[in-house]
Amino acid sequence: MNETTESLLERYEPLETGQIVAEPQVTEARFSPCGRFLAATGFDARVRLWNVSDEKPTELTAISGHNGWVHSVVFHPTEDVLYSSDSWGQLRASRLKDEIPLEVWHRNQAHDGWIRQIDVSNDGKILASCAPDRRICIWSTEDGSLIAEWNGHDDDIQSLRFHPNGKHLATGDAKGKVKLWEVGTKRLIREFDAGPLWLLHRLQDVGGVRLIRFKPDGTQVACGGVKPSSGGTVQGEPTLLVFDTESSELKATLTLGVANDCFLHDVHWTDDGVLMCVTSGTPGAGKLVMRRIEDEKPFFETTKMPNCLSISMLAQTKRLAIVTTNRNSNGNGRMLNKSGEYPGNNSPIVLFRLGKKT
Repeated sequence: MNETTESLLERYEPLETGQIVAEPQVTEARFSPCGRFLAATGFDARVRLWNVSDEKPTELTAISGHNGWVHSVVFHPTEDVLYSSDSWGQLRASRLKDEIPLEVWHRNQAHDGWIRQIDVSNDGKILASCAPDRRICIWSTEDGSLIAEWNGHDDDIQSLRFHPNGKHLATGDAKGKVKLWEVGTKRLIREFDAGPLWLLHRLQDVGGVRLIRFKPDGTQVACGGVKPSSGGTVQGEPTLLVFDTESSELKATLTLGVANDCFLHDVHWTDDGVLMCVTSGTPGAGKLVMRRIEDEKPFFETTKMPNCLSISMLAQTKRLAIVTTNRNSNGNGRMLNKSGEYPGNNSPIVLFRLGKKT
């Protein structure tokens, strides 16, 4: 369907409604499907929680019990249960009962080290996890029991995502290889070449497949990260590669910035084909980009938010939450407060409503 920029902006232009300032920093925030809660991962072994059903968000009791950085969170699709993972290899399930988090189960050594990503199937029955230990694990969401595991990559696994049908799982590794698996049999269905997202630079592996997102109808799969030009302080263009799920044919390469914009950190793919993307680059560089695959350029783009790390959309209320980093966060010790102290960084979570008519 051909649409004008004006009609797309009618539905999607973001209007800021407020901010939650999280200190210390958080890296990922997700709305609950019911729209009542916002959960955010943190560097302090907690999952921060807010009730966002009212105009002014109210912070709730945080989920504790993790051992290291909490890196990934995902809500159950129909229940107020949150799954979280950390840099020490722990998986945890918490039920939000009367706004108080209660432990459902936890697995201290779900992986040998940092769990990179987790995802829950659309029917809510199983949870998938991956880590640099190269294991792909499937867990029961009910009790945390291990259902299946296999080693499917020769390199660190950085990302995963369930296909909307719940029967297939895509995984991506540090060298740009993406594989689609049949979960029930652990059978490899097909592979996708996301090699442009990886570079060997002076003995350093740079980039990798940082995220995987399926189009809601499952016909296409997008793999994102950076198209690196150098290592060290990474330089490269934030890039999204879109493949046909059935044929593995590359359908589009979307470049979402210039070299100092660096990493594409998160993407939300709407039911009507809009890709909402956030990037983070050199200190202070951050973007929110909205575009469709078939268009030559974005219909909306802003650089007003520094170092954007995650994006979450609540479709039924047209709400958006974007994790950013405070300005002047380059960590060189020069930005002192009035007391002559060097303040730590924080994470403004910027809240929006979408569409000019909302």
